[in-house]
Amino acid sequence: MDVTDITELIKNTDRYNFHSHTEFCDGHAPMATMAEAAAGDGFEIWGFTPHSPICLDSPCNMKSGDIGTYLEKAAELKDRYDGSMKILSSLEIDYISHDFGPHIDYFQNMQLDYRLASVHFVPTQDGVWLDCDGRFERFSRYLKEDYKNDLRYVVEKYFENVIRMIEDGGFEILGHFDKIAGNAALADPEIENAAWYEALVDDVLSHASSAGVIVEINTKSYADKKRFFPAFRWWDKIRNASLPVVVNSDAHYPDKVNAGREEALKLLTQ
Repeated sequence: MDVTDITELIKNTDRYNFHSHTEFCDGHAPMATMAEAAAGDGFEIWGFTPHSPICLDSPCNMKSGDIGTYLEKAAELKDRYDGSMKILSSLEIDYISHDFGPHIDYFQNMQLDYRLASVHFVPTQDGVWLDCDGRFERFSRYLKEDYKNDLRYVVEKYFENVIRMIEDGGFEILGHFDKIAGNAALADPEIENAAWYEALVDDVLSHASSAGVIVEINTKSYADKKRFFPAFRWWDKIRNASLPVVVNSDAHYPDKVNAGREEALKLLTQ
């Protein structure tokens, strides 16, 4: 499946979701339970995207030995919901460097319906890779103890990896490209107002446009934090760049399959 296939697939429906997690990574329900919840909520297309195996130690990422089992379960659900809901099997692939990302043969040779790519890890000044997503308390500790209190370094390094990921390619959907702002804005509420920060966003969108990828609008944090990724303030830039978008809930729980999507879809039509 390529970008055109995905955009055609959702041309006449907004009852889709291309980003979700289950028992194979840090999700909180089995695949079958998530599929049942999605079908019950009227979804016509549902994509599973466990956090990919990774070259770093991470409790949130699936193990390489589970890939076969995951794809088998996905195939079973595809048959079960055939005719009522289209089930797609994918991965949310972490980008670390040119040596590890969605473009490498390991992921390209997998029988996936599409590939969603994201950045979660940022190297310290000493070259230690840390997961900058998740709880702010952990991020704050990393910032102080590992990143030498240099927030701008963390943010610039994050976006640098997003841009490199786009350049290396191998995926169709660009996941939550400014997710670092979730924690960075708690450390510095004015950071997204900085000219240098906006320039980083512009650079990402320029590269995404050149690469012809789909930009994800991630709605997972809307209910409790009232923000989307990318932030709503950048949506006009996305429109002006004529970038295709998908609205994904990034659901980790069955009762969150549609969380935030209706609000985002409404804003997109304004």
